[in-house]
Amino acid sequence: MLKDYQKRILELLEQLELELAGLYELFSGKYPGRKDLWDTLVQEEREHADQAKKLHLLAEEGKASFDEKMTKTYTVQLFIDNVKKVYAETEANKISLLKALTLSNDFEQSIIEKKLYDYFISGDPDVKAIIKHIQEDTNDHLSRIKKAIKEEKTGDGSSLKEV
Repeated sequence: MLKDYQKRILELLEQLELELAGLYELFSGKYPGRKDLWDTLVQEEREHADQAKKLHLLAEEGKASFDEKMTKTYTVQLFIDNVKKVYAETEANKISLLKALTLSNDFEQSIIEKKLYDYFISGDPDVKAIIKHIQEDTNDHLSRIKKAIKEEKTGDGSSLKEV
């Protein structure tokens, strides 16, 4: 049985994935030269939100347990607040493409470092598959973003213009 604060962390985890999808969607419109990257990230972050919701339900049903370790609700909320801040700054045209890529890198790296999806415990193969999928996607996001950053810094992405 999940405790109230655990339920809240899981709700915030779903919200975080949706906030990232929204941010990447904004980036897609602002930086069309990287539209393929942003659109892929949007789609996958939305999938992650659905999967986070499913994990929450599975934990509620007792098919998975959730041990949040040191993660607190305010930690995830702060992460969400940072994503919202970047969204607002992007809307105000205060974020360059390189900065958008760098911040996206930081967000994806934070998800990996905080091991947000490592806190689910289950012998159920479906639960394990969901967790593995999210973890692999997040690592893939980081690789793609790092590649884009490198291209922008070296000029290999110079034909990719901002709006």
